[in-house]
Amino acid sequence: MAQSLYEVHTLKGGQWVIDSTYPDRESSIEVAKQLHGEKRFDGVKVIRDTFDPKTGDGKEIVVYDTSKAPREKSAAPPPAAAKAAEAAAAVAATGSAPSRPAGKPRKGRNQDVSVAVKAILWLTVILVGGLGVLYLVSKAGDLMGKGF
Repeated sequence: MAQSLYEVHTLKGGQWVIDSTYPDRESSIEVAKQLHGEKRFDGVKVIRDTFDPKTGDGKEIVVYDTSKAPREKSAAPPPAAAKAAEAAAAVAATGSAPSRPAGKPRKGRNQDVSVAVKAILWLTVILVGGLGVLYLVSKAGDLMGKGF
């Protein structure tokens, strides 16, 4: 006859640890709910571990789980690194860089426009100032020509 045992596992720092074991489902789920309510763990789950001594086979089934997709924090690359890796793979596969999706502005476009507007304004100020200086020099020359 197969024997069942309920294990309460806790997730902290990316690692699952067996917190306690119980002979019945109800008490193990009750403890798991209490642990989850304490907010000390990233996740809590109850696993029914069934072992058949005649065949030597074991089977584990998750019967309660508060965690989302359990992942190790250090194993998942940051989204920017993952996108860069995908872009590099696409360039290597096709030989050309993938185009941006239509309607999606590239990052920093507002900043590029701002720099361009500032450059145009400065160039306009310099041009008008230069023309003003030339006009004043011309008027000064006319006045000096009349005076001599």
